[in-house]
Amino acid sequence: MQACLESPEKLMPQDSKLEFRTNTRTGKNGGKVSGTDWTNQGEFTFSFWASLYADDAATAVSSRAALLKGANLIYDHLRRFGLLMHVGWGGKRSKTEAMYCPARNEAYDDGDTSDLVLDCGGTISFTETFVYLGSLLHRDLSDNHDVEARIMKASQAFGALRTKVFGSADVPERLKGKLYAGGVLAILLYGCESWCLTESSLRRLSSWHNKRIREMCRVTMRQTYIHRISSKSLQQRTGVFELEHYLASTTLRWAGHVARMPKSRLPKRLMLSWVRKARDTGGQEMTYGRSLERHLKRFDLPPDYTDWAPIAQNRGDWRRRVTQPPFTIGKPFVRRPRGDTRRTPEQKREDEARRAAETAERQANFDAASHAHHNTYS
Repeated sequence: MQACLESPEKLMPQDSKLEFRTNTRTGKNGGKVSGTDWTNQGEFTFSFWASLYADDAATAVSSRAALLKGANLIYDHLRRFGLLMHVGWGGKRSKTEAMYCPARNEAYDDGDTSDLVLDCGGTISFTETFVYLGSLLHRDLSDNHDVEARIMKASQAFGALRTKVFGSADVPERLKGKLYAGGVLAILLYGCESWCLTESSLRRLSSWHNKRIREMCRVTMRQTYIHRISSKSLQQRTGVFELEHYLASTTLRWAGHVARMPKSRLPKRLMLSWVRKARDTGGQEMTYGRSLERHLKRFDLPPDYTDWAPIAQNRGDWRRRVTQPPFTIGKPFVRRPRGDTRRTPEQKREDEARRAAETAERQANFDAASHAHHNTYS
């Protein structure tokens, strides 16, 4: 009976599990989040086979044969407890899905992505995208697809309140900013603690964020260009900072939480781990360590794990450091009066004529640039 209830993890061959080296120590010979030499022996080796959360499970194996064997073991193991893993029958697609992630220099079509046929007769289909715990996973293992999915969901949330709240002239701009930061931004940056963003994805997020700030201030891009309205002035009016601040703050709060974990916890091991295999030829891809160093630099924190991990042990101090706003918002925005009564009428007319000429010149330049851009893509 004891052998019958043995877990699938113990029955899986060791060479099918993903092997990592890690160094969770601090001090002179402590670990690194990025830049570790792959030949380094590290502190110890650990294997990663499954990610379990409530009734969701994700298994990572190194080959199709190991995946098929693991699927059969999990199916049989659950059936002993009266549970059923959903598989496909009679041509019907299964809810349990498999994903093939090719190596960097391999093509996706070269892999075998035909349905897995289990011993029970059911099938498991392959997919290129899968949503696990709210995050979109893609076969190329990049975060670009998850970023686009979060932008779509945040756009839906913003659009639902655009007419009555965010686009209304009767709602104070500071109140709009609080609703935006507490609701829409939380949807946009869900799961960003583990993102490895490239410059293109970061620009995509920042552009979407800046457009929403202009909408809350009821300012168009044309008005921004003609009247030279700075992004900082709009942020002071709404109380919403640039996107990089929220992205870095959320990521570093999670990184500090991981740094306070004991070394037996899997998140801490993975954050400081590496694979003992030489990198393939080609440019270096974006990693979590490089992203984390960029966020640490934003808050003037040391980039090395051995330097910032001891600071993160004090939870209150770490939270204050990584949530410090980039500048003071100040008092709510109040529109300035149109005229200055201390000036003579002649000076007023001269200044009005000068401002009108400058505005007309900037407007003509904006129209010319827009017309040229339209002709280019027409």
